[in-house]
Amino acid sequence: MKPFLPGPSILLVFVMLGVVLLRSDVPRVEKALTVRAPVAVVMRGNALRAGDAAETPRLHRAHPAGMATPHATTTSKLQTDPFAPVYIVTSRETHQGIRGLVRAAVARGDSTGKTLVVAETRADRLGEISHYVHTRERRCGGYFAFPTRAEAEAFVGADRAKQAMTKTVLARYTLDNQATVDRWLPQVQERRLYDTINHLSSYRNRYYASTHGKTSAEWIRSHWQSIAAGRDDVTTELFTACANCSTQPSVILTIRGAELPNEVVVLGAHLDSINANTYTDPNQLAPGADDDASGIATLTETLRIALADGWKPRRTVKFMGYAAEEVGLRGSNAIAQSFRAGGVNVVSVLQVDMTNYKSGTVTDMKLISDYSNADLKNFFLTLFDAYLAPRGLTRSSTACGYACSDHASWTNAGYPAAMMFEAGGPGGSFPYIHTPQDTLATMGESAQHSVKFAQFALAYLGETAKTAGARVTGGPAQVLPVQ
Repeated sequence: MKPFLPGPSILLVFVMLGVVLLRSDVPRVEKALTVRAPVAVVMRGNALRAGDAAETPRLHRAHPAGMATPHATTTSKLQTDPFAPVYIVTSRETHQGIRGLVRAAVARGDSTGKTLVVAETRADRLGEISHYVHTRERRCGGYFAFPTRAEAEAFVGADRAKQAMTKTVLARYTLDNQATVDRWLPQVQERRLYDTINHLSSYRNRYYASTHGKTSAEWIRSHWQSIAAGRDDVTTELFTACANCSTQPSVILTIRGAELPNEVVVLGAHLDSINANTYTDPNQLAPGADDDASGIATLTETLRIALADGWKPRRTVKFMGYAAEEVGLRGSNAIAQSFRAGGVNVVSVLQVDMTNYKSGTVTDMKLISDYSNADLKNFFLTLFDAYLAPRGLTRSSTACGYACSDHASWTNAGYPAAMMFEAGGPGGSFPYIHTPQDTLATMGESAQHSVKFAQFALAYLGETAKTAGARVTGGPAQVLPVQ
């Protein structure tokens, strides 16, 4: 039987039909590449064994402003719609200054009796709102952000700030773990802090809706895993159950408590960065060395020293790198609300947001005096005076206003939280915040100031989580006034 050989006219028909079919598939293919299922997934995994540990990327110096970095070759296709509605919860005072940037504002009251405002704005106006808070109120943050008004209203309605700020939970905490803490403090290495800040600020940005924001978060998880290699009581996860965090996950490392596993101690810092002048551009230049690569570096050095010492805590400890802090405390709020819904017993939260800038004759660090648990603030002063004051360090306090950093998420959810903050300079806080100049170069190419915060975090870790098997001695910590 002869094979069928089509003539030229038939071949032409088949070719034209193929082209039509191919073109009709293009929209479906493009849609498949850009649309993601709206299902939140939490990735969990045991800490890597030594032989399986992911290789830590080689650290390198931050590039001058305007130059491309090794991480700047891609741009996220999942850009946020600049005109998308965003619903914010802010203070009445802040609302007065941003009235022209919001609409449909409604006054509400939180559990403390403070007047809050729920209002609608647009994604591209969040930068202007943050700029107002920075320049006029001389602070950070200022609002919580939500994708719907219903979620914003529910957040205010379920507020437990009064309970969190007044609840007495620290009577059991004593200064009785000096043997552990005194051994740790001299081990803090400025070079290791510098290297972590340097690596994180080498990304073009860590903006929550950019590919860099996702990649940098994944690097933090891999780096923390490598530090914990060989520990079967340590796990890590990428927390993605945040509906408005785009593709940026938060990072959580857990050390299981040996004696009181259901009591949880948290140490947190936010991992994202932002440039206030190009707020919604996923390719913006936002190295964020101080804000808040320095906080992540502080946590990383604290974790390294504790695990290298072979330390095992009595209580469960969770180190957290929060996503999307710069756009309304989104990552920390998602975690805090998740823990609250799950009945997790968080007994103490430390927030470290900006730890590496000091200029002139100012104190070494400031205790944030508002939206924090009263007993925990006093305990922070006790820790400072017991472990850092003898090293010649000084402290003061300051108020930072509503929703200024991630500790506010925990306070709203009813958990005791507090924050130690850099003192900045005589004129206020870090002058290069949210600009391309937030680099190690503007901090003297040094991470020496973060050494002090790592020592404070180690004191906090040792005296709240305690050391498993250690004999408990001494009485309750002395309660000092907030100055």
